[in-house]
Parts: sequence; structure tokens; C-alpha cells
Amino acid sequence: MSWKICSIRSAWALFIFLSAGLSSAQTDNSRPSSASARVMVKDIVINLTEQVDTSGNIDREFRRGSETLYRSRIQPLNQGFVLQVSAGHPSQLGTLRLERQRLSVVDTQGQPLWSEELTKPLCLPEFFPEFVKAHWDRLSIGRDPLGCGAPIIKARKVAPVEWVRLPDGPRGERIVELRPGSFGMRFFLSPTRFTFSADGSTLLAQDGQFDTTSDPKASPSYVKGSATYTVTRQAKTWPLERFGPLAR
Repeated sequence: MSWKICSIRSAWALFIFLSAGLSSAQTDNSRPSSASARVMVKDIVINLTEQVDTSGNIDREFRRGSETLYRSRIQPLNQGFVLQVSAGHPSQLGTLRLERQRLSVVDTQGQPLWSEELTKPLCLPEFFPEFVKAHWDRLSIGRDPLGCGAPIIKARKVAPVEWVRLPDGPRGERIVELRPGSFGMRFFLSPTRFTFSADGSTLLAQDGQFDTTSDPKASPSYVKGSATYTVTRQAKTWPLERFGPLAR
């Protein structure tokens, strides 16, 4: 009898533990939050703001003064997401939809641009914090780079990029770097470093390339600079399946 009682108590304790963890993750994802950073590009200041609502939608915007340089919204799905870029350089505009392992992209008029079956997870600036948090254990010093794909609307393709872990900062901050995943991508992406809190829950700073141009009406070149978050970006808990195929 005592064995049965102990078994019941153990099972009940495990249930409570798992329920508490699930409730914590659900609470984390349903709580609205905001973040802001000052991006220094030489002598120019660009303000970045991010808003996460109670449904988990993420609004991201770069502004220089009163001018909007880039604006996007990402809507999470059970196994994927929808990303709409509504302001920016014309080459950036459009809507991406990922469901399971299939990516579909349309232009601002809803006309199909391309679609494909993916073999790697996707990683986009709108959810870099979520991607890093979800792959926290995989990003360790000495391991092979973590590969993922970055859709490029203008080129109508998914470009290879990769993450690597760098030595920690002086106060235990974890530093990861996003790099080109092929020789050709070196012409489009500069290595960019991201500084996270020691537990990976918060993005503190970024140094390198940003997903905006300095003038949407002119050059499509992305700006390079450094940013420290004045209001830090809290990473939400996303399931691995939301990024597409599981990372290798």
C-alpha cells in the first residue's frame, strides 16, 4: 500500500512540476512587452522599437526622426509564422508565410513571388531573440555553426546564414554572432554580434548589420552600426517547430 501511495505522490508531483512549467511559458508568451534601442550609424541616430502584444504578434520599426525607415509585423502560428513588411525599401516589401516546412512569399499586391520546401529553420531579425533562446543549448563554444535560412524577397531565395557562440562578456553575458553561411553571402551580410543576458532571456546589445536602410527611397544597402537597448528585448518562448525544419 505504501508503495502505491508513494507512486501516486510522485506522479502528482511530476504533474504539478510540468503544469507549473507550462503555465510559466504560457504566461511569458501572453504578457505584452516593449523594447527600444538607439542604433548609432556613424553620426546618425536611428531609433528601433519593438512591441509584443498579448497574442504574441511582434511589431518592429526603425525611425530616423519622424521618418519610418522600416516597419514589419510578425504573427506566430502553431507551426510557423506570417511576416509582413509594410514599410522599407521596395526590395524588402512583401509577406512571408511559413507553415510546417513550406515557405510562401507574395508581394504587396498579394501576387506570388516564390514558394519552396525548406531543409533548414528560418531566422529573421524580428525573432532573433526567440531563435537564440530556443537553440540556447545548441549554441555552445566549440560546436559546429548552427545553420539557418534568411529569406531575401528581392532575390526570391532563402540565403544560408549561421550562428556561432563567442567567449562570454566580462559580466557573464553570452555573445553570439550571425555570419554568412556561404561565400556569396559575404557580399550581403556582415558578421553581426548579439549580446544576451547570461540566461539567454534578454537581448542587451547588437553590433554589426541591421535590417534597415538609411534611406528607403535610395540605396537598398543595409546600415551597419551598434545599438544598446535602452529598454531590453525580452525573448519569448517559441517551440522549435515554429522556425521550420529542426536544426541539425
